[in-house]
Amino acid sequence: MNKPLSTDTAVFKLEKLQSLKAEKITAWKFIYEPLIFAVIMSVLYFVVPSNWQFVLTTGIIYTIFAASLGMLFGWTGIFTFGHMAFFGAGAYTVAVLKEFELSPLVFLLIAGAVAGIIAAIVSLFGLRLVKVEFAMMTLIIGVIAYQLTFRIDALEGDNGIYGIPRGDVFGLNINPGTNFWWYTLILVTIILIVMRRMSLSPFGESLNAVRDDAIKAAAVGIPVKSMRLVIFTIAGIIAGIAGGLFAQHQGIVTPNTLSFLLGGQVIIMALLGGMKRFWGPVIGALIFVALNFTVFSGASNGNFILGAILLVIVLVFPNGVLGVVAWVKDKIFKKKELS
Repeated sequence: MNKPLSTDTAVFKLEKLQSLKAEKITAWKFIYEPLIFAVIMSVLYFVVPSNWQFVLTTGIIYTIFAASLGMLFGWTGIFTFGHMAFFGAGAYTVAVLKEFELSPLVFLLIAGAVAGIIAAIVSLFGLRLVKVEFAMMTLIIGVIAYQLTFRIDALEGDNGIYGIPRGDVFGLNINPGTNFWWYTLILVTIILIVMRRMSLSPFGESLNAVRDDAIKAAAVGIPVKSMRLVIFTIAGIIAGIAGGLFAQHQGIVTPNTLSFLLGGQVIIMALLGGMKRFWGPVIGALIFVALNFTVFSGASNGNFILGAILLVIVLVFPNGVLGVVAWVKDKIFKKKELS
């Protein structure tokens, strides 16, 4: 006959099973979290009025744009003020190639490749620069990219490039708003799954080590410069794809996609949600787009309001909305434990 387990052994086995279960759940976070996000966004899309459907589509495009900046600011500690250059590069790539009869997905792949190459070159030039110097270099590159839209005739200056087609994907016409929504949502969800997998991987942990202390990270064998180059390039690719999606969504690309204002807005998105949390920039982007549509769109002093919001976030809510949520959650659980 089997001997009954002792209490200590039974408790140990129960704790081990719970630990394994928790690890398994954590291991699949990169799948179920983006899928939950996609379901929530889909429900919202079919609940809100038609004018908000267009805004929500814009919002989920901005989520991967802001999340790509979070990879640099939050994951790795790389400060950049020129991230809009990669977004604009992707948008203008799709716009310039509009006459070619290619799949919308191919346009996005080319847009991501162009933005990634530019990001890799920028990162190579800035390998030896410290945080502030590198940030200023990216800002200068962003300003140069903006000015090029007025210097290169093919980019049409202030008029922009309009008439950007959406086309067909696997035989499905994505011109109707609902079809384009599903096309965008599926792409965004796939990108978020890949990004979430990266953040939960040893690669993501290594990036966090570089962020916390680059000298110690190098001392334990982490190739700091190589990892910064790789993550900056990946962030550029994702921003470029977001820019390409934005061009397909709007049907027109103007110099605004490369403006310093957009560069400031994406920083606000990331800060608003919480830079060091994966979902922070995503939530921040959705909140920002909603506020921009309801509050700032008709305001004559929109830039002043944006600057004031950024100041409040930095001083009062340095960890963003998700940081506040986590703080409230900790307070509630502490009260329950004490009672």
